[in-house]
Amino acid sequence: MRAHALVALLLLGCRKPGNALAGDAAPPVPVPSTSVLLEGSSPERAWVDARGGDPLELARLANLEGVHKLAEVAGNEHASTEDRATALRAIAMVSDPSPALEVLARTVSDPVVDRSVLALQTLAAVAPRRAPMEELEPAGYRIAADALLSALKTLQDPVRRELAIRALLGLSDRGVVAKTAIPAR
Repeated sequence: MRAHALVALLLLGCRKPGNALAGDAAPPVPVPSTSVLLEGSSPERAWVDARGGDPLELARLANLEGVHKLAEVAGNEHASTEDRATALRAIAMVSDPSPALEVLARTVSDPVVDRSVLALQTLAAVAPRRAPMEELEPAGYRIAADALLSALKTLQDPVRRELAIRALLGLSDRGVVAKTAIPAR
């Protein structure tokens, strides 16, 4: 049915101006070409736009690249500092962050404090249970909880400790860590 409607639309839209059918009210509306519709939505442009941290641009990047690509960049030591930070932020925008949790967990202990903080912020954002869904890698939440509990033994910075505890509390709501295992401070 849709194919017939598309063929009819194409045939009517390709008529010569002098061949107007009786009852034609207006000429056909031009449809923008695919290149115009996709202009500006290249992955490279999305990375540049998302670097500023704008939530809409981060969501656009997350939608365009997907969680696996974001996790790959976030954990890639050869990627630029800006791209790794952008990927860490954008992971919070995906609908299912579970495939990226192992990378986030490893990044918590990163010697670069800014990157560690971004990983902790992302974990704190994605840890609480969101809408019910079947996650791609549900075991990732357990891996993240174990890594956070281990990192808390060495984290001295109060901001990073607070973020780790917030993430663990969110993970406890998921049932992957007992609240009694989470330190108060």
